[in-house]
Amino acid sequence: MTEFAHLPSAALAESERIRTARRLFFEEGTLPSGLVPDAVLRSWQRCQGVGYRTGEAVSFDPVQPSVASSLRERSHDLIEAARPEFERLARVLGEGAYGLLLTDADGHAVAVHGPLQHCGELIQRALRPGVNLAEARIGTSAMSTAMAEGQAIGVFGQEHFFAQHGSFQCAAAPIYGVQGELRGTIDVTRDTPLPQFGVLSLMQDSASVIEATLLRAVPARLRVRMCWYHGALGGLGNAMMAFGADGEVVAANQAARRLLDLRSEIRGLHHDDVFQGRFSELVDRLGHQPLLPWRLRSGLTLTMAPLDTPQPARPAALQPAPPSVALAPAAALPEFGDEEVARALPRAVRALDAGLPILILGESGSGKEVAAQALHRCSRLREGPFVAINCGAIPRELIEGELFGHTDGAFTGARRGGAKGKLEQADGGTLFLDEIGDMPLELQTRLLRVLETREVTRLGGTGSRKLEFQLLSATHQPLDQWVAQGRFRADLLFRLDGLRLPLPPLRQRGQLHRLLTVLLADEGLHEAQLEAECLQHLLQLPWPGNCRQLRAALRLARVIAEPGELIGRQHLPAELRQPCAEFAPPAAMNQQAGVSLRQHHQALLAATLEEVQGNVSAAAQRLGVNRSTLHRWMKKSR
Repeated sequence: MTEFAHLPSAALAESERIRTARRLFFEEGTLPSGLVPDAVLRSWQRCQGVGYRTGEAVSFDPVQPSVASSLRERSHDLIEAARPEFERLARVLGEGAYGLLLTDADGHAVAVHGPLQHCGELIQRALRPGVNLAEARIGTSAMSTAMAEGQAIGVFGQEHFFAQHGSFQCAAAPIYGVQGELRGTIDVTRDTPLPQFGVLSLMQDSASVIEATLLRAVPARLRVRMCWYHGALGGLGNAMMAFGADGEVVAANQAARRLLDLRSEIRGLHHDDVFQGRFSELVDRLGHQPLLPWRLRSGLTLTMAPLDTPQPARPAALQPAPPSVALAPAAALPEFGDEEVARALPRAVRALDAGLPILILGESGSGKEVAAQALHRCSRLREGPFVAINCGAIPRELIEGELFGHTDGAFTGARRGGAKGKLEQADGGTLFLDEIGDMPLELQTRLLRVLETREVTRLGGTGSRKLEFQLLSATHQPLDQWVAQGRFRADLLFRLDGLRLPLPPLRQRGQLHRLLTVLLADEGLHEAQLEAECLQHLLQLPWPGNCRQLRAALRLARVIAEPGELIGRQHLPAELRQPCAEFAPPAAMNQQAGVSLRQHHQALLAATLEEVQGNVSAAAQRLGVNRSTLHRWMKKSR
């Protein structure tokens, strides 16, 4: 077992120092200079200035799950960027009793990690998603002091303002966003002494890694780290900037602002405003030179290193969207509890940005819409609307109007003045066709025409409108089988199927524990509030309803359990309490992802030739290929 270092004699001296400082400040009203860090003393003064008294009791009030979920959504990119750091810190800290915490800039806990069940009850109550840990709420803490001071801070024992927090041992570092704005803190807390050496640099390193991940999520041609001398790039070079296609500064973290003395808004700032050399030369040289001295306009020289491979310049007319795995890597993608899905999501973002439609496959409740929203959020059109339509939930007689819109008086009950359809609403953004397999066959032809021309005509109208949108669709139906049965158009499937993104059911996900942690946090819970046996039971259940069923079970358990009571199997829905061995194995899902591209070509070719009565020229024109290519396809399909 790995334990934190303890120094009993030093701890005794520290205890006496803090007691003296508290007596001087709280009882005698004098400043205990040199007895506590200046940052802690300034926090004490702020707390005293708002009328707090050290003996007051502080309650860590629970929050509604909806509030915790809203806080998590607002800090989604920060949480995802911190997730790998939580894992790394857990390996460094080893076993024991501690909690890792991520707060937002307002001091709310937005993510919690670690073996909190071994900590005292007060720490367990404090470190819950959604709890307000701001200085104005709980007094001096490492998190609030780090945000106030702009640097890594440790607050140990009775250095906390309120006496009841005298057992807390905390170290935190602030995290800054890509515009230099404060995003939050990363913190480690326990109720026995933290290591005497190294813990502050450990937290600062983690904050820097998170900042780098956030910066990599910015669409940019070049991202760099900078320092005054190249030796610092090994560990201290935390100043990072990102430049757009023409050298405009699109991101600069707090360390870069300090390094370059940038005090104002960076919007409108260009590389050439700060540096002497040409931006194109910088890109070229960093493409084959790992460390580069680069001179500022002030005459000073610093060292640059690329964060990733610089993107080559392209003519503006041919410039594609920036590769969005650089736009928003894992930092902006949700946890699905499966390594294959984690690897597939960035590929899907790249495909979407390249203009390919994405077909998401999975059982009901497996998270298809969550995946769709994440892909939109990471894509080049993420600033545009995300428009979802459930093709299986709208009455057949209304779905055409929902998709295409209508003019004034187009049909009985039509909205006065007409209305946009979902396709028009998605212009400039993302259209998500959920349960596309349930779309009536007669509407598939019209949808196919819109996907081919990117033009839409409202019901009752004559003029068409050109649209730009990216397409996501999802289904739990076996579309390949339905194509063979004539229940789904082969050519429409080909238009939808630029890249398949299969989401396995929960029972097949290799890292379900990770997903469970996220869902617990969404409900304002963490693992420490579950009995160990209940946790293992949840991980072993087959979950035929997938994420939807798991989330509902957690919500019910939270409601049934008494305040402060550990959640056990008895709090689960009745149908989930039995031993896992008693559950019948669910039927295997049709594995659509294994169907070959050749089969799609064959189905599309047959359908197209049938539509044009075997006219090869017409079929080639409709498919967008020349006659020789089509003849080659026909030969291979025989």
